[in-house]
Amino acid sequence: MIAHIDDAESLKELKTLVVSFVGNHIKDTDYWDELSEVEKSELEHAILEREDASNHVSHEKVMKTYQSWIGK
Repeated sequence: MIAHIDDAESLKELKTLVVSFVGNHIKDTDYWDELSEVEKSELEHAILEREDASNHVSHEKVMKTYQSWIGK
């Protein structure tokens, strides 16, 4: 599970895979044509947001927040 990934490098690799998957599917229009205009807009907005460094959260901060959620 993603929740059990403790190192930043593994998370970076996972991010690369997800971005590649989403990017390829949008280009190939595997399912893109099946999405509503709202869904397409939301995805396009999310892709643009990820490019803005101010939206990035450090691995340490994510893990600290997650640990508080699960009570560790």
